[in-house]
Amino acid sequence: MKFCLNIKSLKKNFGCNSVLSNVDLEIQSDKVTVIIGKSGAGKSVLLKLIAGILNADGGKISITQVSDAGQSSEINLKDLGFSYMFQNNALFDSLTAFDNIALPLIEGNYNFKSSQVRLKVDALLEQLDLLSSKNKFPGELSGGMKKRVAFARALVTEPNIVLFDEPTTGLDPEKKFTVFEMINQYKEQFGFSALLVSHDIPEVYEIVDSIAWLDEGKIKFQGSKDEIDRIADQSVKNYLKTGRFNSKVRL
Repeated sequence: MKFCLNIKSLKKNFGCNSVLSNVDLEIQSDKVTVIIGKSGAGKSVLLKLIAGILNADGGKISITQVSDAGQSSEINLKDLGFSYMFQNNALFDSLTAFDNIALPLIEGNYNFKSSQVRLKVDALLEQLDLLSSKNKFPGELSGGMKKRVAFARALVTEPNIVLFDEPTTGLDPEKKFTVFEMINQYKEQFGFSALLVSHDIPEVYEIVDSIAWLDEGKIKFQGSKDEIDRIADQSVKNYLKTGRFNSKVRL
């Protein structure tokens, strides 16, 4: 499905604390988009608003679907097909890898027969080289295998867009690159679009098409990594390239 996810003037408050004040963002299908920003900037909150986990206090999130003939029409947000990959995987310790992956099909409104669930999950386990872990519990899996099981659970509903909330939290640099490569590989293999929240600047830029910088409740930059070079403010350019303001590194 070709689509454009449009976010206009999005607001979110927690009590007297304004986290998102006026967010405008555009996310295109077939792309990998990353939202970056300092800790506490509201990146994960924005992701949860898009996923419908939280409700906005103002603004609008809409989806425009584009047909093969180039005609566009607005569709319901729930009809786009989202999956959400949480920080630290969020696997259920009491369920096997198979049951963790099958859970969205069983708990969702899909009306699959048990035989259909088995076929879909087994096919995905094979595609992601997870068959040997099918009957293992999360406590029996390595960190990398847990990540792949969580990824399989996100993909089992065949989403059009997968939301990743800090997918490399707690990983060393080498494993971070492995996760980013996995996201890129599976995007090509399964055909989903990806929206990531990440602190990993500039490592995450290796796989992204669009970068959105969230600061002081607003998107202050959206563009490609090449467009960063054309920013006049050197301090902002440094941050977008290295994650550090007032960097002494000559860029």
